[in-house]
Amino acid sequence: MDTQDVGAELRRLAKNDPLGPIDGTALLHRGRAARRRRRMLSAGGGVVAVAAVATAASLLPKVVATDPEAGVAGTNTPVARVDFTAVPGVPRGEAGVGAKLTEAEVARRCALRYPQIKRPIRTPSFAYSSATVFYQPQKGSPDAKCTIPGGDKPSAELVAAAGRDPMPTTDAGRLRNCSVLFWTDMTRWRIVASDTAPARATNLVAVSPSGAKFVDCTLVPRPDGTATPDGSGPMVFASAVYAREAFDDKFAQFSVLGGQACSECKSTYFSGFGRLSSAAIARIRVAPAGSGNVHDIAVRDGYYALSWIDPDLREVGPVTLTAYDKTGNVLKVIHG
Repeated sequence: MDTQDVGAELRRLAKNDPLGPIDGTALLHRGRAARRRRRMLSAGGGVVAVAAVATAASLLPKVVATDPEAGVAGTNTPVARVDFTAVPGVPRGEAGVGAKLTEAEVARRCALRYPQIKRPIRTPSFAYSSATVFYQPQKGSPDAKCTIPGGDKPSAELVAAAGRDPMPTTDAGRLRNCSVLFWTDMTRWRIVASDTAPARATNLVAVSPSGAKFVDCTLVPRPDGTATPDGSGPMVFASAVYAREAFDDKFAQFSVLGGQACSECKSTYFSGFGRLSSAAIARIRVAPAGSGNVHDIAVRDGYYALSWIDPDLREVGPVTLTAYDKTGNVLKVIHG
């Protein structure tokens, strides 16, 4: 229930059950009785009071406590902080992402997220909430893009926390940062695959609480304010309609992407994420031809994520991928 709903409910109660005239004597009597109850609680009912506070806190929406300095002046009382607020006209949570949108709705949502950009959106080829689209180019201005937001706008505090720790090592930190990128509360989603190339990128896959959606998310040291700082691909998918990938030579050619790790270096960066059709695969080994290095990634229920820099500075050839089952037996070898 949001603030508007709460206000409406209070107005309804006030209308249906108006306050009568104030009886000063009765008010004084109730005050004395309340004081006696407080004394009894402080003497032997502290546990009951703590339990009541804990129960009430558990019923609150997604809130966390800030440090004491954020409380009322002169006190040590912390203030509850709401991490996400509703985006007008967009369903909350996982219902707000992964759905096909009209061009008008794409433009409306992008205007809500990036009000400082006044250019129109290019006609999107993939107009789904959580996808990233481009604005029309403008002479003298840099290219701009928009990750179409979901229904949960992150608070300024949450955005700042993600900025201070752009590549977290904990699941909680990573889900927080993905929530900021997609404007969707993913803090209760479950990470099923992840891989990190230090100082380059973390690729991960997380599944929604219902299991109906999953997200491909990329985290980098210097985010650009969108979910695709490292190229196209990251977005939220509906599990029921996602076309799982076959582990074949086409997968090696198009799903495991290799390129220069940086503009000034010769090492190769490999990246990718998604879901395979085979549930028997538990591990994939990445072996670039001509390199003396290999890299293994875990696969869970078909979900995989790859983010690896091959430190070999020699020019590498096509990649060979080997799939293993959970006992270590080779299932299949494919070539890029």
